[in-house]
This record gives sequence, structure tokens and C-alpha cells, in this order.
Amino acid sequence: MNVARWNDLKCTSRWAVTRPDHRLECVLRALALLCAVLALPGVVRPSTNHLQTALELFNQGDLEGAEKEARFALNAPQDRAPAWGILGTIRVQQKKYDEAVGFLRKALSLNPRLVGARVTLGGVYVLLGKKALATQMFTEALRLDPPNFNARLDLAQLESEAGDYRASLETANPIASELRHSPEGLVLLASDYSGLQQKGSLATLLPDWNALPDSPPELTATFATMLIKRGLGREGVEILEKAKSTSSASFDLTFALGRGYASMGDLNQASESYEAALSLSESCVPCLTEIATIADRQGNTEKALAYLIRAKRIEPENPEILFAFGKVCLERDLNDDAFAALSKATAQRPDNDSYSYVLASAHVARKEYEDARILLEGLLKKHPSDAVLHYALGSVLYLEQNLDPAEQHLTKSIEIQPNQRAAYYYLGLIAEGKGDRQQAIEVLEGLAKRWPDYGLAYEALGTVLLHDRNYPQAQQMLEKAIQLNPNSVKGHYQLGMLLGRIGREDESNKQLEIARKLESEERAKSELQLHLLMPE
Repeated sequence: MNVARWNDLKCTSRWAVTRPDHRLECVLRALALLCAVLALPGVVRPSTNHLQTALELFNQGDLEGAEKEARFALNAPQDRAPAWGILGTIRVQQKKYDEAVGFLRKALSLNPRLVGARVTLGGVYVLLGKKALATQMFTEALRLDPPNFNARLDLAQLESEAGDYRASLETANPIASELRHSPEGLVLLASDYSGLQQKGSLATLLPDWNALPDSPPELTATFATMLIKRGLGREGVEILEKAKSTSSASFDLTFALGRGYASMGDLNQASESYEAALSLSESCVPCLTEIATIADRQGNTEKALAYLIRAKRIEPENPEILFAFGKVCLERDLNDDAFAALSKATAQRPDNDSYSYVLASAHVARKEYEDARILLEGLLKKHPSDAVLHYALGSVLYLEQNLDPAEQHLTKSIEIQPNQRAAYYYLGLIAEGKGDRQQAIEVLEGLAKRWPDYGLAYEALGTVLLHDRNYPQAQQMLEKAIQLNPNSVKGHYQLGMLLGRIGREDESNKQLEIARKLESEERAKSELQLHLLMPE
């Protein structure tokens, strides 16, 4: 019995897109200008030199000396608040964030108008993942000092990260011209324009980015990736290639190049970029899965499987990897391995319809038709007008020899989507199964006429004609099926049977031997592939 194959149905703020050490650097860049703590009108000036000395020592990197001077400044009541602010800054530099929060809060309790300390505290809250408190700090800082660049930038970034792109643009609007002169600012604007799907506005940022003297690789990769996602793949790739040519090898740039080339349909370049990124980070699971996806699209399932095995070893319980692995195994007729992986993936993601559909395919490959039918019936209840699901359920019902309901679902599938081949193929087999060979011949002849390169149509038609004892026409159809698919086991077998019936024994034996050899090769191939899956 022939079973036809099935087809398988942001954070972009500077805190989110950069590495942790760079986030800290961003905080400190704002903190190093702690003169802002003292600069607001109405803030009492320091009465001693200890505070100024502490700031100078801090900027020179002498944290021990800066702390010593700041603690001296605590003795003067009017210096106490900014001194606590400097001590909080020192703790941030030392990555002692909880203690930094305590010191900065103490500074603000003594003087709520210390905008620099408030912005600093907001930055520390971001590093600690307390974004609501960070938003509160930045908002209050802007109430006290509306032109404050750091507070406005940080608040806009948090709003963008939360997906409130319009609010982010409104917050950033007063400093938009300044943002266009820095990679950080352009990434923020790009995030907002991309989030609002404003491709035209996003494109206006390109001249500003190209005018920058230099940009950190991770920010370049982030900016280019947003261009790529919004259909500006060529522009994104140009930015990445330029950055790659002027800087040392960077994982971020190389991986982003893979995405860029993939978006342009250049799969060879995309795969090369992902492989280059993998050489820079050998445990990069996205690199492995992207290479596998491209290999699968190019028909190289052996390569796809090899990379998915590597990904699976790193993240053995990742449902996306399990699904991709199972799907490729299914394509390579590794049915048991496919079933195990797909079952585990579907158990983790029971609401993922694609997972359930491909698991049903694995059940079919294992001849577990009832299990496949149950899954497909559940999917069809959710998607009653899906042509693929009607076809899939119809084919499974045919394999169970439930011919009437099979015919109903296949007919429904054709009503929804007439331009398909497999549903007609199964309708032809159903007609023969019901004993209506004339109907079967008409359906299959129509199928072969409409899709003259569809080998299964000729194979099935030749078989029906053989059963109908129309040997000349049956021979013609089976020879055509073999011409289209020389590895058709059923085609060679049926042709051998036909030749035997008309007395051409030598030719019959030759065809039957070819069928046996092909079947044996398929078994050997499966065993070899199964060996590939064994752990090293």
C-alpha cells in the first residue's frame, strides 16, 4: 500500500542589547558626571574640598581614595547627600548593586532634588531587573529636570523595551536630533520605528548611521537586524559587511550577516555566515539550528540532521530543536527517532498545531493510523476549513480502510483548495477500493493529465489498469512512472507482475529483481542513518 508523503504544514534598549559589562559602563558614563548632582538651582554647594576631591579621584579610577574623601564629606551636613551619592556610584563601579541602592536612596532621602543620583539609581534598578522602579526614577528625574538627556534616553529605552513605541518616541522627541548622532540613540529610534512598522521612517536613519565614525559591533548588529526584519535586507547587509571589514571578527556581526543573507534568499552566503559565527562560539545553538534549516531547505537532510544532533546534545529538552530534529528524521525515514523527538516536543507544547500535525505524520510512518487520526480530528475541530487537515485526515481514514469518511474529507479538501494533487490521488485509490475501477481510472487519468510529472498518478493508474487487465495501457503507465521515478519499488514490482502475466518471464524477473534490490537498499540506508544518530 502506497503512503504518500505529507508536507509539514526585544529588547532593544541599551540595557537589553548590550552585554552586562557594557550596561555597567553605560551607567557609569552617566554617573561619572556627578557634577549634575550638584548643578541644579537651589542645591547647596559643598562646604569642603572633600566632595570635589572624591569626584576627581573617582574619575581617575582611584575608588579607594574617592571613598575615603566621600566619607570625610559625610561630616559636613550640607555635603552629606551628594557624598552618599558618590558612595553609591562607587558601589556600582564595584558591582555591589544592593549596597549602591541603599547609599543612593539615602542620598535622595536627604535631598530629593539630586537628579544625578536619581538617574543613577534608575540605572541600577535596570541592572537589577526592577524596571518599574527604574521607570519611576527616570520619570521623577524628568519632572525635576526636563532637559536631562540621560533620564530621557533611559526612560525612552524602557518604554521601547516594554513595547510602548509611541510613548518612547514622545519621550525621546526633545533629544531626537542628538540621538541621531550616536549608535545608542539610533538603535533606540530604529527600535521604535520598527515596532510601529514604519519602514520609511526606519530608512531615514540610514544616512545618520553611515555618518557615524564607529559603532560597537553589538549595536551595529542590532541596528542592522532591525533593518533586515523590516524588509531592508540589502541595506542591513551593507552595514554589516562594512563593519566586518573595519573591525576584528565579531560573533554579533557574523550571526546578523547570516540573517541578512537569508532574508535576501542567498542561502549559501547565509550558511557560510552562520558557520563562521559558529566557529566563534562553538556552543551557539541558534547557529546550529539555522544551518540545519538552510540545509533542509536545500534538500541536504544529512547535513541538517548532523547539525541538529549537535544542537540536541547541547539542549536536549529544547522543544524547537526536538521538533526540527524529529521533522528531519521523518524526512529521512528514521521513524522511531522522529516519533521519540516529536512526542517529547508535543508534550511540552501541546497547543502547537504544527507539532501535533507532524507528530501525526510520524504515527502514519509507524502505521499507527488510529493515533494519527485522533490527533488530526482534534486539529480539524480547531480549524474546520483547513484543506491540508481535511486531506491528511482523509488519507489516514483511507489507510484505515474507512473509505466513505475518507472520501468525504478528501472531497472537502478539494472544495477548499482545488489546486492539489495528493487528494485526487487518494480519491482514485478509494474508487478502486470500492470496486469502481472506471471511476478510479477517470480520476487518475485526470490527475496525470493535469500534472504530467506526478509519478504517483501513473503508478496508481498503471496498477488499476493491470487489475482491469488492460495490459498494454497499464504497461505504458507503469513505464512512465518508472521514467519519472526510477527508484519506484511499486512501479518496478507492478511492471514485473504485468510482464509475467503476458509471458515475458525474463523481463518480468528483471523488474522484480530491481524491485527487491531497491527495497533492500532502502532498508540498508535506514540502518546506516540510524547509526548516524548513535552518540559518539
